[in-house]
Amino acid sequence: MEKSVKRAKPLRDVRYFESPEHLRPGSPMPGYAGELFKLPKDAIALGQRIGRKCEELGISIGDADHLYVCLTPCIPEASLLHTDYALERWHRFVMVGLASDYSDRPPGEQLSVVQSATFGAIAALATRGVELLPLLQQEMASKGNALRVTLRTKETQKYRIRVEQDIPVHPAPSRVFARIEERATSRALEVQVAQVRFHDDAPSLVDRLSLVDEVLTIHPRKSFRAELIGRDYELPLKVSLRELVEPGGG
Repeated sequence: MEKSVKRAKPLRDVRYFESPEHLRPGSPMPGYAGELFKLPKDAIALGQRIGRKCEELGISIGDADHLYVCLTPCIPEASLLHTDYALERWHRFVMVGLASDYSDRPPGEQLSVVQSATFGAIAALATRGVELLPLLQQEMASKGNALRVTLRTKETQKYRIRVEQDIPVHPAPSRVFARIEERATSRALEVQVAQVRFHDDAPSLVDRLSLVDEVLTIHPRKSFRAELIGRDYELPLKVSLRELVEPGGG
């Protein structure tokens, strides 16, 4: 048990599949949800937000960092069925029941059902961070599409700095923001520093934060993938704190 917990990885990706029958080892890969169940257009972004927020908070379902929720009419709605089906070690499938009239419901209700089922699946599988799920669910309900994922934070004697992104419904780009708060006055400056085509490109642009001469520098990650993504941007990203230092400009 100790070894399993030590190698547990934060969950970072949630996707929705469908199958008319139980998934068993050796079954073909199920298709993405869309034929048996017509998911609302927000569902893909919902799964992305849940996955990325779980990664931010360190919520884990064990060795797998991808949760594949397979929707099925073969078990009662809202019930879960654990399965050993997986194509890779970093995949974890769980079957979730939906009623046959799901596709006829209003989009808001459809999304709410999927969100509740996803949180139920994560809670059932979680090996770390399960106590954080109720607060995350409340945050997602209150903020909706405005929810942001924190990429990096930094505190100095003078400032609190947070770099974060939103995860909109495709095909809208994901925006990356830097928010700098002056601790003594609580005055804050928020600047959009980039926008990326795919939400999971943003972490490659944001690693170490440095502050020199009232200029925030956001250094990119150092990896082959990060270098490929970074070619489309003028890096490192920079933010002048002059508006905080000299209110009103000038």
